[in-house]
Amino acid sequence: MMNYKINNEFVNLTLNDFLKEYHLGNSQIYKLFLNSAIKVNGQDKTKDYKLQLGDLITIIQQENDITPYNYQLSIIYEDDYLLIIDKPYGYTIHGEFNSCDNMVAAYYLSKGLNIKVRHVHRLDRETTGILIYAKDILTETYFNYHLDKHDFIRLYLAKVQGEVKTAGVIEKNIGKNRHKNNEYIITKNGKYAKTYYQVLSKNKKESLLLVKLETGRTHQIRVHLKSIGHPLINDPIYNPGLGKMYLRSYEFTFVHPFTKKTINIEAKYAK
Repeated sequence: MMNYKINNEFVNLTLNDFLKEYHLGNSQIYKLFLNSAIKVNGQDKTKDYKLQLGDLITIIQQENDITPYNYQLSIIYEDDYLLIIDKPYGYTIHGEFNSCDNMVAAYYLSKGLNIKVRHVHRLDRETTGILIYAKDILTETYFNYHLDKHDFIRLYLAKVQGEVKTAGVIEKNIGKNRHKNNEYIITKNGKYAKTYYQVLSKNKKESLLLVKLETGRTHQIRVHLKSIGHPLINDPIYNPGLGKMYLRSYEFTFVHPFTKKTINIEAKYAK
């Protein structure tokens, strides 16, 4: 179960409006009440109940539904609502037995938490670094909404081929390559995408860039940097080589869904 104590911000809001503050959809709200999965001070209330200072809202958690996979996670940050890990190279987020989701399921169970695993964004298999998990449905929908609106700051480190002379901005539409699975290309019929980059270090063979996304398209950094003649080194799709691709989710700044404090998370630089 997850508990939320009502402060002055939510006094006199209806229970329904409180849930809407965290961007739950009508169907999600309906299911919570249908299944008696939401309580106020331990009791069932209607959606129209007006919240009072100090009320304790309890949401009964969905249980874990995937196979746990034991792995020594590198945890960057954790509280009652969030788990932020340093994603290792070569692992998908979900869909396989040894995915990050399975790893997190094992970690939760080791801590006595039999709760559903909820990643709030994705990283490619070859991308490492900051990966955020929500421990409850309100935190999940809050992050989903604000990530979709690009309200949070996300920075990446990227090692690219060649000497990048100066900082720049790339604004080019990205769409699927209809002729190759899991490949994206620059196309006028694609979705708008915007990427900022600055040079941290460089030589004639390679450059290390700090990259900021204004949009969040699939393979955006990889496709955009290739489009300016500086593909990621050893990118298995866009610039194959013998070593590992280096793209790291390096910094993430967001407003916490419950404390409302701005939190800056930084992953250690890894070569």
